[in-house]
Amino acid sequence: MGKAINSKTVHCLIHLDDELRKEYNLSLGHYIGIDICREEGSKYDCTPDDAIVFAFTGMGGDHFAFDTKNGSIEDLDTAPILFIQPMMFDNPVKLVAHHIRDLFSIFLTLKEFYILERFDWYQKESDMLEDIEKYYKKSIILRQHEISFISERLQERLNIAPVPNVFKYITEMKGESNL
Repeated sequence: MGKAINSKTVHCLIHLDDELRKEYNLSLGHYIGIDICREEGSKYDCTPDDAIVFAFTGMGGDHFAFDTKNGSIEDLDTAPILFIQPMMFDNPVKLVAHHIRDLFSIFLTLKEFYILERFDWYQKESDMLEDIEKYYKKSIILRQHEISFISERLQERLNIAPVPNVFKYITEMKGESNL
């Protein structure tokens, strides 16, 4: 049996997942594209030793983890969030949010977590917008009803709002980081 994840936000997301399964026979992962771990998830060789895995995408081992900064961050709800992609050999670990609630605020804006893997490619905000238009917009439109449904629940349960400018948020955060 794995170790429980000590995060109020993760517990809230698990509770929401349970409600969705009971009421609609669909998981939270169905709506957002990542499955929240009920206990600490498995690590890959590229996962930092001190990271605590809390979600998986189901694609190539890609996962999200809390960066505990060598165990110095005990309140996981305040820990930076890493997106780890084992198959991206040259750069498998990306810092994507200041904390877990911001990660879901970013989802409210982008409507797709996988856009986060591409931020290394964007030199300016227009690059991001063009990429979203070309590769993600169609899928987002097709899922519009489900995204709206889950976005409302995430906003009320986590008390979050969309990030006004994700490009600026991530650019500034990366500038502050040593990752």
